[in-house]
Amino acid sequence: MSNTILIVEDDQRIASVVRFHLERESYAVHHAADGDRGLELALELKPDLVVLDVMLPGKSGYDVCREIRASEGPQPAILMLTARVEEVDAVMGLTFGADDYVRKPFGVKELVARVRSLLQRRAIQAQTASTRAVAPAAPAAPADGAADEDESVATPRPIERPPIRIDPGRREVHVHAELIELTPTEFDLLYFMARRPGRVFTREELLDHVWGYDHAGYARTIDSHIARVRRKVAEADGPRDVIQTVFRVGYRFRDDPGE
Repeated sequence: MSNTILIVEDDQRIASVVRFHLERESYAVHHAADGDRGLELALELKPDLVVLDVMLPGKSGYDVCREIRASEGPQPAILMLTARVEEVDAVMGLTFGADDYVRKPFGVKELVARVRSLLQRRAIQAQTASTRAVAPAAPAAPADGAADEDESVATPRPIERPPIRIDPGRREVHVHAELIELTPTEFDLLYFMARRPGRVFTREELLDHVWGYDHAGYARTIDSHIARVRRKVAEADGPRDVIQTVFRVGYRFRDDPGE
């Protein structure tokens, strides 16, 4: 069964080009030319991914993104299209719940690569979510994370960093035993860093490891995702600086998040 993608873009030329190339990838593609219709179709179709422009007639892309994230049921991945000169567009979109963004003008190959990557992460999350009710809990990883580097283990062990527990098999994060909802990208980012506590990563390294393809020029993506992870952990009474900023270098997961 092919993935369903909704394009919300008022520029018919851009929408047609994007639709053509996504349909060549065998995706089922729908299109809306304004924000109001885009939100209506997003809630009706429950697509796997939404390609969402920021500047739209009617509801803005920000409003559509925010209302999709506030809705119940399966959540799509959201890829925002922003003006190249307006970096604030991208940061705002990520704040409202977008998973990634592409600046206009963009290359079609780049956009298709972003779509493919987001759908792959969403598929992994959906697959693991479907087994939550029956999958047995796995033992926690050693506190020092020494065995975390073995990528060949079929079912990676949860990471216990009290009060935080990260279960990669179920793709769940608990803080004080409370489940917090992370997007696929947020989970991947937190898990990647938690497996290497104390190690400092540059933004470029995080983009390369978490996104899995050349994401040059999008360092602010990391800042926005980390801000959202921190906020969600803090809202569950977890440490506000579970991911620490290393001035002029990058970020690291705390060695002692419970302290």
